[in-house]
Amino acid sequence: MNQLTYSDIFKKSFVAMQSGMERFSTVDILLNLGVSFVVGMFIFYVYKKTFQGVLYQRSFNISLVAISMVVTLIIMTISGNLILSLGMVGALSIVRFRTPIKDPIDLVFIFWAITVGIANGVGYFNLTIIGSLFITIILMVMSRRGDVDHPYLLVLQVPSDASMEDALKIVKRSVSKFMLKSKAVNPAYCEVTAEIRLKKDDTSFLNELQGTDKILKATLITYSGDLAQA
Repeated sequence: MNQLTYSDIFKKSFVAMQSGMERFSTVDILLNLGVSFVVGMFIFYVYKKTFQGVLYQRSFNISLVAISMVVTLIIMTISGNLILSLGMVGALSIVRFRTPIKDPIDLVFIFWAITVGIANGVGYFNLTIIGSLFITIILMVMSRRGDVDHPYLLVLQVPSDASMEDALKIVKRSVSKFMLKSKAVNPAYCEVTAEIRLKKDDTSFLNELQGTDKILKATLITYSGDLAQA
């Protein structure tokens, strides 16, 4: 019995590369890319509907469609060919992606787009469609805006500690949740930062604070979960 060597493997891969030029017909290529585009647009729509961050980036959403199509091309190129597979791994290993991901849920959509590209590249359309529908149902159920308790940061500048205590009493009775995050003191004023939850988006307590002359300035901003990035 002849023993298979690495030389034989590479020879067979080279022959497969030579004879595999017609492995995908024009119809197959257009079909795979077409399905990737349609599912990519579906991901585009789901991302837009479930987005809960502060700043929506359309360019990132468009890149999800492009990722699914590009990965489809990559998989069709290297499928069934060892030489091309090793070459592609080597080429991708030197690429460094420096774009920061601000929201962890964005990683889910990136991997979703990549998975769609891989599945469509080998013709597993049923896996792509059924999996995408199932993921969409999960995301829609778990990201319903009506069930989300939106956090905010309240920044107050008050002239003294006594005024601060009075101002905080007004805030605490007007919000559903209050959590002190930081306090800074200097000769001119005191500054307090707190995480709060509003009662039905009611911000009328800011007008009440301003009318008492207990504060110098009040700022309410959306809280992203990171005090440095809020």
